[in-house]
Amino acid sequence: MPPAHDLTPFREQQLPPAGTPAVARSADGRWYVVTSDCPNCHASSVFRVSYGVLGPYKGRRLLGRRKTPEKLTGSIPVYCQCGFPHPDRPSEYPESGCGAFWDVPVP
Repeated sequence: MPPAHDLTPFREQQLPPAGTPAVARSADGRWYVVTSDCPNCHASSVFRVSYGVLGPYKGRRLLGRRKTPEKLTGSIPVYCQCGFPHPDRPSEYPESGCGAFWDVPVP
């Protein structure tokens, strides 16, 4: 059975999350994987964002990079990526969803 989905007209809008989004780190520790239902069109979305940023080493070593990234803090902005052809979505819009986005707290 396909997931529930409402073919709402495209509209960029920030909404509160629907339900309780699941946030997990990937097996290699490099990504957060957020699974959440879109609060606008109700499609299930899986969104992946980097765990942190690997920048220049900030210690006494002159060469090299950090071995582990600095942890993200705050929240992860999640965009609907339902893939359905929502009416009125501009052809140049980079995402494949309904235009909704919401913040999910970083664990």
